[in-house]
Amino acid sequence: MFFLLKLFCSKVFMSRTLIDLEYCSHLFSLSLLPQLTIIFKNFQECVDQKMYHAETDELPAAFADGSKNGGDRHGANTLRIVEKVPGQHVEIQARYIGTTIVVRQVGRYLTFAVRMPEEVVNSVEDQDSQDLYLCLHGCPANQRIDFRTFRVRATESQVLSRGRPGAPINGFTYQSAMAKCKERLPVEDLYFQSCVFDLLSSGDINFTLAAYYAFEDV
Repeated sequence: MFFLLKLFCSKVFMSRTLIDLEYCSHLFSLSLLPQLTIIFKNFQECVDQKMYHAETDELPAAFADGSKNGGDRHGANTLRIVEKVPGQHVEIQARYIGTTIVVRQVGRYLTFAVRMPEEVVNSVEDQDSQDLYLCLHGCPANQRIDFRTFRVRATESQVLSRGRPGAPINGFTYQSAMAKCKERLPVEDLYFQSCVFDLLSSGDINFTLAAYYAFEDV
């Protein structure tokens, strides 16, 4: 099972749990300086508890304690960090639960992807089942943005702003956003829609790379 975090949400949260499992949890922060914290929980005789923290322009190739594996236990090497591109691309391999986490920096943003067996996903602890896990359940229903409605409003806003003094000159129309996203994502799937949404809402072309890498990390 693969998780792509796509937040078509109307509200920005200071922090929110993505996944909270018996083995590990992921917490991220949405702000001008995005942050991601991953905690691998103490697991039998296999690995010690480890925390990984990343933020914009600081993508370390080690856990918070400076180590690159699961500690001193017999199965420590079943959890390790591999730096693919310094400062840009890190892969955390947790072989004892069949999980790989990919963290990248694209422009001023962090992206992450998780490949995880379905039985691990279903191990969410009963006492925590009431919490909001974005990767499992998405945004709350009353905070979701309908993409079609967003597209119409973006188009109307662009029409009204034409010729207006101070109107942005680097904004995307729906058609130009589609064309830009098709350069890397020819199929109009979830990744393509994510790319178009981000271009319309931000105008930042780095989001085309973010969507492309999310597709590649499957």
